[in-house]
Order: sequence, then C-alpha cells, then structure tokens
Amino acid sequence: MKKTNLLSAITFDRVLSRCMRWSKKKNSTTKAYLLFLLLAISMSCLAQLERQTYTNVYDLHFTMKSDSTIIYPWRENASYSNYSISAYRQDSNRNFFTKIYFKGFPFYKRLKTEFEQRILLPDSNMKEAKVEFESKGKNIKLVSVVLDVIDGLENTLFSDTLILIPDTVLSSASKSIALTNAKMMKVRITAEGDNDKDAYIAFSKLNILIDGKPIDAFPVNALPPLPVDRKTNYTTINSNEKIELEQINEIYNKKIIGLGESMHGNNGIKNLAYQLIFQAVERLNCKLILLEMPLEKSFAYNRFIQDESYELDSSIVIDQAKINFLNSLRIFNSDKTKDSKVKLYGFDYNYINTSTQRSAMDIFDFITNLNQERQIPEVDQFSLLLMKEDLSDAINFLDSYREKIEKLLTTEETECILHILRVSKNMGDDGIERLRQRDSVMFINAKFLIDKFAKNESVKTIIYGHAGHINPISTYPAVPCTSFGCNMRKTYAESYSPILFLLGNGKSMAYDDNFNIKNNTLSIPPDNSIEYFLNTIEANAFYIPLTLDFNKLILSRFKGSQHTPQEFYPFNLYQRSLLSTKNC
Repeated sequence: MKKTNLLSAITFDRVLSRCMRWSKKKNSTTKAYLLFLLLAISMSCLAQLERQTYTNVYDLHFTMKSDSTIIYPWRENASYSNYSISAYRQDSNRNFFTKIYFKGFPFYKRLKTEFEQRILLPDSNMKEAKVEFESKGKNIKLVSVVLDVIDGLENTLFSDTLILIPDTVLSSASKSIALTNAKMMKVRITAEGDNDKDAYIAFSKLNILIDGKPIDAFPVNALPPLPVDRKTNYTTINSNEKIELEQINEIYNKKIIGLGESMHGNNGIKNLAYQLIFQAVERLNCKLILLEMPLEKSFAYNRFIQDESYELDSSIVIDQAKINFLNSLRIFNSDKTKDSKVKLYGFDYNYINTSTQRSAMDIFDFITNLNQERQIPEVDQFSLLLMKEDLSDAINFLDSYREKIEKLLTTEETECILHILRVSKNMGDDGIERLRQRDSVMFINAKFLIDKFAKNESVKTIIYGHAGHINPISTYPAVPCTSFGCNMRKTYAESYSPILFLLGNGKSMAYDDNFNIKNNTLSIPPDNSIEYFLNTIEANAFYIPLTLDFNKLILSRFKGSQHTPQEFYPFNLYQRSLLSTKNC
C-alpha cells in the first residue's frame, strides 16, 4: 500500500519568502515585476479580509448560496431534507430562502425542517448576547431556535430556546443568553407546520448583539495555528509491514477500539484501517469486527469469512480494499475451530423504511440466495412474510420454526436476524425518527453483538466507522443527536477507546449535488488545522497520542456523505478521545 500522504497547504507568507529568495537571482526588471505581483496579491488578501464579517462568514442573512465569503454555510438536518422543497420567495425587494410543503407530499403529513449553525465567537471578555431571529411563514405551528453556549472543551455551558409562530408578514423574536467563558454558540432552528396543510417558512436574518454591539462590529475570530513541538512523540505506521500495535496503549490495553475516519471513501485510510484491524486479529485476540454498514447487509460478509463453501455475490462488495480484507479474514478463519473464528458484522441499520428499501429486503436477499439449492419450505414461507409491511408475523414465524430454518441458517444468524427485525420494528415507520435515532440503534446493535460474541475480557472488538459516530462528544456537524461513542463511553467507560484517522490531502468518494458518486480532491488543510500541524512533523501516516496541549478548539476535517465547500470545523479533539462521560 502507498503510504498515506499528509502534504501541507502553502500559506501566503511562505510563498512570499520563497519568491524573495528566488528574486535575488533575477535582474532588476524581474524583481520589479515580482514585487508588483506580490503587492497586488497582498492587497487582494487584505481586501478580502476587510470584507469578512460574521454575517458573511456564517451566512446570518440566509442567502443559502455558494459564495466565497460564506465559509460556514447553514447545515440542514438530513433527517428532514426529504420532507420539504427548497426555494426562494420574492417579497419586499428581497429573495427569502424558503422551505415549502404541499399537502399530499409523500411520506409525511406536515412541513418540518431544521437548520444548524455553530459560530466561533469573538475573542473577547463577553458577558451576554441577544439573539433575534426574523422570519415569515404560513400555516406554521411552531418555530423553535435552540441556543447553546459552548466552551473550549465542547461543554454546553448554557442552553435556552426562543419560540415564535411566524405570520405572513415579517416578524421577529429575541432571547438573551449569558456568554461567560463561551467560545462558540450553536444555533438550531426548527420549523414545524400544521398537519395536512400547505405551508412555508421564509428565513430572513439572524441578528446577534454581544454586550450591546452588533456581532459584525467585532473581527471574525479564527483559531490560531498549533505551535510545532519537535519533541512530539509519534509512532510511524507502515501498513505494508508490522504495525507496532503493542506500543500503542489506546489499542493494546483497551478492550473495545473505535476507529473513526474523518471522511468515508478514501482508499488510503481504508487500507490502513483494514491492515490495523487484521493485525489486531492476528496478534491481539480481536474476535469481533464491526463495520459501519447495516447489520442486515453484513450477514453475507460474515458467512463468507466463516464458510469456505459460500460464494459472495460480487454486486454487494464495491471496492477492492474490502474484498482483499474479507479474503484475508477468510484465510485466517480457515484453520480455526468454530469458537475461535473471528466474526464480522455491521453495527448500523437500514434507517430507510419504504416498499423498495427496508431491513426486511436485505434479509430476504440473503436467505433466498442461500435457499436456492436447498429449497426448504419454511425458509420460503419466512421470506414471503418479510414482504409484509408489519414484521410481527415474520418475527413470530422465525422464532417458532427455528429448528427447520436452521437447517439453512446458523443459530448465530437466526439470533442476529431476530434482533435486527425487532429493532427495526420498534423504530417504527417515521423516516425522520429512524434517521435521528440512527446512532442509538448503532449502540443497541454493537452492545448486542459485543455481549454475545466478545464479552470475555480477554477478547477485543474493533469498530470502524465515521468519526462523527465513533467520538464520545458530539455528532456535530452531522445530524444532531447523542453520538454512538457517547453511549459506548457511558456503558464501557475506559474500556472503549476512540481513535481518529485524519488525512491531509488526497481524494474521497461522496455524492455531488446531483447525488452522483464522485471521487473528488480534498480541500487543502488550513494552517490552523491539526492536519497541517501533523504535516509539519511527518509526511506519512503515523500515530500521535493527544496530550493536554490539544485540549482546546482546533480545526479538523469532517466530511460526510456529500461533497461540500467546507470541510474543516472547530473541535476539541482531546475531549473527543478523553476517558470521560461529562459531555455525553
């Protein structure tokens, strides 16, 4: 595998110094031209800095459009994104960003939308903020604006909610909140319409006064670069060779290790993660691997690594790295007894629950494929029951006819299928709630699998997923909820060890604006990000333990399922891996 490269961004001052060194070798005409060019660039940079205001940087006037001045756009809660239409409404010589619901809209009976912003506050001795939200709408049952004041440890110091019911003319409501020791303010705006009525909510502006002054009167705060300490301890990782896992306390001395990647879809990170997991299987008695994929989709993977006669349908494995990983696990298991084989399952679930995509469909595909040769009548009957909207009959039938169905399925598979069918049934049919509760279901699944297959203290479990789920603090900037890692920390305390995988540059697979999968180049790390800091120490993949020096807000990459202009957000990465439950 090619080493993961963490190349740095080149800042303006570095360009300047290099150009000046180069100019010493040139004639006077070249020098004059070079100095003119540098002056033009510097004036342009200064002008751009002068144009920066909190309103522009955080889009406090809700333009909701891509613009060079908008650094942190509002994030729509993905749970609600399919239940309204985005549009612009012309009124009072302005275009208002609007979310619209039409009666009879599929899957949901009312408008519901939510947008979130997290603002890095001015670096001053602040006491109080007054937040005013202005909007208009029709058939709006309620608008709530949740205001959270957050410190540098990502603790919520203060929280309050502003409530209003907008009318068809612009109106506003305000709320004052204390800012003592504050570093950030989180604003979450939720609008809910009346049942079965056409409705819209138009966003006008968010005014913020800090100690009586408009927030735009303050310079836009930016986190400083991390100072480089050449004495920083780190372990170089070469995944083509033996990784010194025994030297990494957060892996060697922990029972449950969570590997959290800052973005999905990068081959370098996947290869490194799979190598680390496999070496833990070989040397550290890791017997359970949990991947971020629906549990119901993972049955084929686990059967493949357990059963040498089982052929995996190539259509369900989309990348070569995973194929190689599964083959390695299959070879590892080939000479092991049943109880000593490693197991691999998904810890997610299919939160989409429609007639064409749901948990039962994935299980149907798995068992009907298995039953093609055996043609066991009870299995066929169970398959038909999976097609019913209510899963109760399928659950009861599988439980009652386990002996005959287990002529095809293993006891382990039967118990896991029963578990995920019951979980999916209990989560109901509401698409919003099924997505909002996703991290909670991840935890329910992981606990079920750990307790069943890796409860012994000498057995390790490695969990591999997105850092937004794995960390024990917050899912920010993704769907707001209690993170999977928070529930893991509450239950397993110091036995759960989350580790963050970062990448300086490269590419990642994600959806574009038209929901097509694209392999796009990652944004260059800014000089106040941890990725940039790490590049100054070592250009290739390595492990660095987070010390108290990192116990502050630091920019770091967070990329979800879509390509977005902004990839770097402020986090306290030390707290996100600290053995503490205070933030959960």
